[in-house]
Amino acid sequence: MRLSRALLIFILPALALGAGGCFTGVESTPRIRQADVQRQQAAEVTSEQLFLSDIKPVAPSQWQPGRKWLVANNRIALIFTPASENTDKLKGHQIFFESVKGATSLTGDDAGEITFRTDDGRRLYYRVPGLTQERIDTLETLDIPFAVDLDMVCRINDAMTGKRLYVRTPSWYDPASRSAVNGLRHIEVRVDSVVPGDENFLAAVCFSVVDSKLAAAAGMAGKEFMLYMGRNGSRAFDNLFAFDNPRKRHPEIQDDVWEYIIRSRIKKNMTRVECRLALGSPPSVERVPTHGGMVERWSYTDGVYLIFEDGYLTRFRQ
Repeated sequence: MRLSRALLIFILPALALGAGGCFTGVESTPRIRQADVQRQQAAEVTSEQLFLSDIKPVAPSQWQPGRKWLVANNRIALIFTPASENTDKLKGHQIFFESVKGATSLTGDDAGEITFRTDDGRRLYYRVPGLTQERIDTLETLDIPFAVDLDMVCRINDAMTGKRLYVRTPSWYDPASRSAVNGLRHIEVRVDSVVPGDENFLAAVCFSVVDSKLAAAAGMAGKEFMLYMGRNGSRAFDNLFAFDNPRKRHPEIQDDVWEYIIRSRIKKNMTRVECRLALGSPPSVERVPTHGGMVERWSYTDGVYLIFEDGYLTRFRQ
């Protein structure tokens, strides 16, 4: 069936989609963006979206002395008042909550001041801009800039360590070489631990590839990798991992095509489903009706584009 479609595509009139080309006599339909698709799917709550949803930051009114954060960036010194004791080189240190009290800002207004103690005994004072002590006590959450909430990391570690999941993104990090690596998609991994992330991401999930033969073939045997994970957005749990084996959901995909998919590669005559599994959903989709049928162009932010005719991939740049 695929061969006959490919032959049909071959004999259709050539369509110029690149620079300098145009469609004559037929107008393009409106562009469909990924945000539109996400809005349509918003009502569908998955088990991956629900997982970890009960792990939330503790409200400031519930902070107990000793609650701790890990400093991820020396720029945290900018948030502390001059009364703080030596704010140099705080990165990597833990800071512990001591108390919150009323204070006066530089402009004479009421403010709330939070006192921390470092693991080497320094006291630090964070005067929260525009917030009184009473207002701080009503907040559901209060992030400490440039620091990672270690209580949340600990709870995520308890929930995830030992689980076997299917990784959805190839954007892995190799802690041994301290570099980004091109990983695999839709393969089973085992979570070894969850450790503090950085100033941008709450946690880093440490994992290893379950299939030893696959790991050896990809040069990943005996190695541990990391994925930085946030509370929401593209780095939320549900965008990084799946509970179920995606291979079982697509028995129609041939083994040789699946090998392309897990390596984030594409080739001609792949279907939309296969390409989406290989590269993820495109930010922009443009559908253009022509005399020969419907032509669809997927555009990605890194310059990659895919062109489908009659539902199959005919041209691409990767």
